[in-house]
Amino acid sequence: MLLSPSMTDFQQRVSELFDTIDPDRIEFFIKELEDWGIYSEEQLDDSYYGCYPSTEGFVEDLCEDCYSDVIASMPTFMQTALDYELMWHQSFQHDFFTIYDRNSGDYYFFNRNF
Repeated sequence: MLLSPSMTDFQQRVSELFDTIDPDRIEFFIKELEDWGIYSEEQLDDSYYGCYPSTEGFVEDLCEDCYSDVIASMPTFMQTALDYELMWHQSFQHDFFTIYDRNSGDYYFFNRNF
């Protein structure tokens, strides 16, 4: 991706993370990030948790990463009954925020406690 030499380091990092060189899209994402208190590359990197097509996919991955032993010890009927969307609404949305990319349909997840 060809980046403008006049871009700040933060703009370049946003361009890389959101995979765009469109100045309007970069500024859109920067405004969204600044609304959540992210003003630097370091804050961006500290808070970024990944890109997923849904909140359910994010929560499922996060639970697998953090609680795989607990989930594996549950009976299968309980494992298959886990409602990751409900978990997002009840627990995780308080610690994370998302930025929706209307062009790709993906959600970018960030920890609020960076």
